[in-house]
Parts: sequence; C-alpha cells; structure tokens
Amino acid sequence: MKKLIYYIAVLGLFASAGCKKFLNQEPISDVGPESFWKSPDDAKTGVAAIYDGIQKTLNGNYTDWGDARSDNFTYGGTGENQINVTLNGLNSLTGAANWSNLYFTIGRANLAIKYIPNIPLTATFTELVRNNYLAQAYAIRAYMYFYAIRLWGGVPVRLEPYENLNEDPRAPRSSADSILNNIIIPDMVKAYSLVDKTSSTVWEMNAGAILALQTDVYMWKKDYNKALDASQNFINLAFKYDVSATNSTDWKKIFIDPASTKEAVWSLHWDTRDGGNGISKIGSGGNTSNYYIDSSVFLRFESNKSDIRRSVTYDTALVSAGTRIIQIGKFYPVNSSNKVVYPINAQNDAKLTLYRSADVLLMRAEALNKTSANKTPVFTIVNRIRTLRGITPLLPADYPTDLDVETAVLNERQLELFAEGKRWFDLVRTDRVLSTMDPMIRYRQRLLNISETGFNDPRKILWPISRQALTRNILIRQNEPYSE
Repeated sequence: MKKLIYYIAVLGLFASAGCKKFLNQEPISDVGPESFWKSPDDAKTGVAAIYDGIQKTLNGNYTDWGDARSDNFTYGGTGENQINVTLNGLNSLTGAANWSNLYFTIGRANLAIKYIPNIPLTATFTELVRNNYLAQAYAIRAYMYFYAIRLWGGVPVRLEPYENLNEDPRAPRSSADSILNNIIIPDMVKAYSLVDKTSSTVWEMNAGAILALQTDVYMWKKDYNKALDASQNFINLAFKYDVSATNSTDWKKIFIDPASTKEAVWSLHWDTRDGGNGISKIGSGGNTSNYYIDSSVFLRFESNKSDIRRSVTYDTALVSAGTRIIQIGKFYPVNSSNKVVYPINAQNDAKLTLYRSADVLLMRAEALNKTSANKTPVFTIVNRIRTLRGITPLLPADYPTDLDVETAVLNERQLELFAEGKRWFDLVRTDRVLSTMDPMIRYRQRLLNISETGFNDPRKILWPISRQALTRNILIRQNEPYSE
C-alpha cells in the first residue's frame, strides 16, 4: 500500500508537469519520469491515474455539460449558477467553463502513451497487457478532446507531456475539425488496434466502449456510413453487450451494478466521501438538488406509467404526493423497502454511465434514418427498446418525413438516457438547440420576471472559455459573443 501511495503521489507530480501552465501547479523538482514508468505496477498505476483524471474532469460537469442546458432540466431553487446554466446565461466565470481538469487528464494520458511502450515485458506483463493499457490511454485522450471540441469548438492541443520547464506550454487553438480528424479519430483507431478484445471489464475503456466512442464521433462528424460501420462492429460483440432489461429491477442494474448486465458498456465508479460527483446536483439527501426535471419530459414519462424506466428515474411516490420532482434516483441504490438511498451532502457512491448498449443502438437508428429511404430498420431498433421497456411500439406511418423519424429516435434517447449527459449533445448534433431551447428559456424567463431574451444566438451553443484559461494563455481568444 505504501508503494502504491508513493506511485500515485509521484504520478500526480508528473501529471501536474504535463499541464503545468493550464493548471497553475508549482514546478516539480527532483522527480522525473526516470523515477517512474519502469515496471508493470507503474503502468497499472499510471492508467489508474488517468481514470482518476476523468473523475476530476466530470466532477460537477457530468450534468452541467451534458444535460443542464437542455430540456431535461430546469433550475432548482434560486442559486445563481443553476439559473444561469438553464437560462444559457453563461460567462467566463461560470464554473463549468473551466477546462483545467480536462487538460489534466490529457496530460496523464500523454505520459502513459510516451512511457508505457518502454516498460519491459515479463511473463505476466505481456505485449497484450501492455497494449491494452496503451489502448485505454489513447482512447481516453480521444474522449477528452471529443468533450473539448463539443463544448468549446477549437482548443489548444498537446500530444506530448510537458516535462521541460524551459519550454513554453502555451499553444493557440486548433480548429475543431482539425482535432477531430487528426487527433480524435486516429487515437480511436489506434486504441482499437491495441485493445484486448476479449476483455469487457465495465470499468475500463474496453473494445465496446471504443466502438461506442467511434459511433458517437462519426455521428458528430455526420459521417453516417462510418457510424454504421462502428455500431455494426459493436453489435458483433453481442456475446458481451446487448439490450435486455424488461423490468425496473434489471434496468436499475445498469446504474448500480453495471458489471452484472450486458446493457452497460463503460461506467466510472465514483466512491468518495469528500466531494460531489456531478450526479449529486440532481439527487441528494434533502431538498438540495441544483436542477429539477423539466415539466415537458416529466409529462412524457408520466404518460407511460408502464414504462419500467419511470419508477427508476425518479421517485414516483413524490408524484402521488403532488411534490415537484427534484430527486433523480436512477444512479443510487435502494433499501429493503425499495426506497432510493440518496447520498448525504457530499458523500457519494455512484457509477457514472458513460456508454451503454441502448445509446449505441439508438445512434445507429439515427444513422440509418440519414442513409436510407427504408425506415423499417430504424423502427426495428426503436421499437425493440420500447417493447423491452414496457411501452407501445411506434407506427412508422405516423412519422412520414426524415425529420419526423429523427424526432422519434431523439425522443426515445431522451427517455432512455435521461440524466446521463447525452441530451445537450443530441440537440447540438442534430441542429435542434435553438428550436428546442428558445421557447423554453423564454418561458423560464417569464416565470422569473426577467428580460425575455430566449436562445436565438447560435454562437452561444459553444461554452465560453474561462477567464482563468484566457489569463494563462495569451495565444487564445474568447468565443464570441462572450466577453473575457
């Protein structure tokens, strides 16, 4: 244990060096890569540190980045931050505009990519094992840059660790398309070539997770044929992954026991007693949720009381009591009375869902709609999921246009993946942010009796760059129309 703590402490110093000017860490001294990255244990600890970086990145951002700006949630109370986020009143001081921890994670991945290939092979640390560690580093670096371009557009790029304090770490922003084509996609391809395809460990960026990421990236790029290829490769892993839950107990396992179900692909186990995990913003002890479920999606859940997802997603007893829904319980365990056990204040134990089978299949349905006049395969996927979840299949005749079919797929994604950090990116990817959010924000502004500005500026789909990042890197400029 002492050795493990030592390795983690040393790696933390290395990682700080990897993104020093982004994170404003103190310079390292008397510690260098020559003291680490020597043994299989170092590789294991180094990759674990990358996952620790994902936790730091998503801490508080899982909901803010993926759901809070969408029609899934509205503000819960009078807190300035949640009101600003749900009303699209972002600025350079908004907490989730800070990308420091994202680059912290990229820095750790860069270290692993550089040094793991130099660790000697042993009888147990085989080439397959070493390559699998490298695959996770490449895939997570791609995952972090994918978050970055979706949130801020063009961002600075670093693919090597920052280890020389005499080197200027500042870099201008590279375009989102350049990062997508020259970093994210090559990293994904490299990762899949290296990953151990026999492993389906849900806590790792495994082969299924890499294919899920590929599907997601190609959908964002609007390269639907490649999205179909990636999702078909995912389907070919059917012995590992599939959709199957037909009751609320089995569906709940996706979130509280993901290793026990083929529905889960990649989850992040967050067990902490000294800080939030982002999920606590939408479900915690007492009336402390930052965000409430928006009435529009709530009414859709309530219109299908046979939907097995309804009673897992939120506490339906509150509905009967006439209480506004503030507790999203899907990520937390239940007690012997089948009541959700919410975390107390900052004490959290949750499994963040990053990718799962239904997510990939519904992206595939969306891609099929874009590439073929035959909509039967689209509704085959959507209706299979709906039937499993206990609700009536859709009739294709009710969706005569491609746009109507896309709406049907997105509606199903909203219910199936509610509060899993997907909805905002779905709206952006399908160019529906303004049409969906402008009337909702105007309504919320009327309720607050403030100026009714709505959401009519497409430039504000991107997040502002934090003032901290602008101060530290004079080579970058703020996203318009935000001020510095």
